[in-house]
Amino acid sequence: MKHLERDTLTKEEECLIAPCGIYCGACDPFLGRSKELAKELHRIINGFNIADVAPIVLGVEQERMKDFLTILKQMGEAKRCPGCLAGGGNPACPMKICTREKGYLTCAECDKMPCSGDEEKGEGELISAPNVLEMITKRYANWNIENLKRIREAGYRKFVDEMQEKVQKGFLTGDVISGEMVVTEFLEKMK
Repeated sequence: MKHLERDTLTKEEECLIAPCGIYCGACDPFLGRSKELAKELHRIINGFNIADVAPIVLGVEQERMKDFLTILKQMGEAKRCPGCLAGGGNPACPMKICTREKGYLTCAECDKMPCSGDEEKGEGELISAPNVLEMITKRYANWNIENLKRIREAGYRKFVDEMQEKVQKGFLTGDVISGEMVVTEFLEKMK
């Protein structure tokens, strides 16, 4: 496999890329923009006591407005995600476990990429990720796989620089996330 220039990244830059190819550096929970906006919007709406006039002014039930305000408050108080490899995301993520055990930063370093998600760990034991990579890929409209391909093609340094430039121009991970209930459907199948 071509040298991917992983050694050109700082530890902080490594935390911008999730093992599955999601670029954490473009994710709003990482950037924290919505947290600050939610705090400000909650302050404005709550200060106006919109729940009192919501049925008249907005045609919205008081309880729905109160629920909305609760959600805004929770969003404003949420912790900033440090990035997948810095403790964010799911600690039991099969891609995170697999890449860590192989000493890879991302799946781009693996000859089996993209894999089925069931990877032999050794002595017949499997790291099982039934359809997790497929679910992530569907949720992110294949963007994560395209990112892994770009890493293979250009290397980590160029990929991070390109993504940082896109983020500075306004790109957010939310721009590629599917509007379908992908995670909800996946979790229902897992029950």
